[in-house]
Amino acid sequence: MRRLAIFDLDGTLVDSRRDLADAGNAARAALGLPPIQVADIVPMIGDGAGKLIERLTPGCDEAARRRAMEAFRADYATRLTAHTAAYPGISEMLAELRRRGWLIAVATNKPAVFARPLLDQLGLHIDGLRGGEGAKKPDPTMLHELMQELAAAPASAWMIGDHHTDLQAAAAAGVRAVHCTWGFGQRDGVTAVAEATHPREIVALIDG
Repeated sequence: MRRLAIFDLDGTLVDSRRDLADAGNAARAALGLPPIQVADIVPMIGDGAGKLIERLTPGCDEAARRRAMEAFRADYATRLTAHTAAYPGISEMLAELRRRGWLIAVATNKPAVFARPLLDQLGLHIDGLRGGEGAKKPDPTMLHELMQELAAAPASAWMIGDHHTDLQAAAAAGVRAVHCTWGFGQRDGVTAVAEATHPREIVALIDG
């Protein structure tokens, strides 16, 4: 049975807060809105770019939000890894999983057009990727597609993430989940099979 570890991206594999916040402020600037602090933008992240723009532009109409989205995407494309880096221990953990025969995939609400070059620039090699162009977590479609593509069954797959949408998607797909406490996602009381406080713990949790 092929074993598959499916990871969230932002807040799980990489710390992308500053670059997402800077692009978010570029979106606000396009509408004449003042910048807001990175710490205030972080809780808005995790449900896809559309929701982020909605939260960044309260009271704005759809036409304004389309302009904001265009500005966000244009700005973010120039800064994918300006400040973004893998969390300490991520590369070593992924290498150990691969050494033990695990397949590695990413399921992220970030559009794949951004996720793929970001992963490449950081040297994080994966076997499969689904981004937020289609159904977004907590919808389990990404997980189902990755399991089908990589010939893995739910019983041999794990979802590892920092956000409640990761844990909800795992439950809907019949996949076990690990919650990562080092990220910036919101758990919101959603249950998980296991909890990791550092990437080094992942291997033992899913391969123990």
